[in-house]
Amino acid sequence: MEYLILGLLMLAPMTGYELQRFIRQNLALICSHSAGSVQTALAKLEREGFVTAAETREGKRRKKTFSITEEGRAAFSGWVAQPMQADKVKNMELARLFFLGLADPTQRAAAIRDYIRQMKEMQAVLETIRERFRQIQAGELPPGQDWPAVFRFQGYTIEYGIAAARFEQEWYGKLLAELEEEV
Repeated sequence: MEYLILGLLMLAPMTGYELQRFIRQNLALICSHSAGSVQTALAKLEREGFVTAAETREGKRRKKTFSITEEGRAAFSGWVAQPMQADKVKNMELARLFFLGLADPTQRAAAIRDYIRQMKEMQAVLETIRERFRQIQAGELPPGQDWPAVFRFQGYTIEYGIAAARFEQEWYGKLLAELEEEV
């Protein structure tokens, strides 16, 4: 969560609420978007000197806007430059599939049907995010970033998620058809 927040703050200063909202709307499939997890990460980053906070008042409300420090930029740059690690990607739902033979036979197809439904919903969410990102790209952007590069890799991430959701729907669909033939 900390590096994700640092990455977002590389793009622009944000409040905790803005970070939480962005994560909920665009990155909820990657990580938790709870206020507690965002606030905990921000507190840790502030203690480590990776972010600073500026407080302002809007009426009766206090608004705390976070910005990344040079130390935070260095930490983020070191993290993002590391090779990606295949052994870090886990899909715990494969454990359910592994043990599905121990489930009641009448529950197996239902579990797979529901998973396919969830993958369709995930694909729809990602397609909505893709459209939102296209709209952002077409709009006015603040200076200071190589926006084409930023959007290129964000786009790759979204397209990966859509392709993965499609693959899982197809793969589990074949499994479901096989199970339904047995009945």
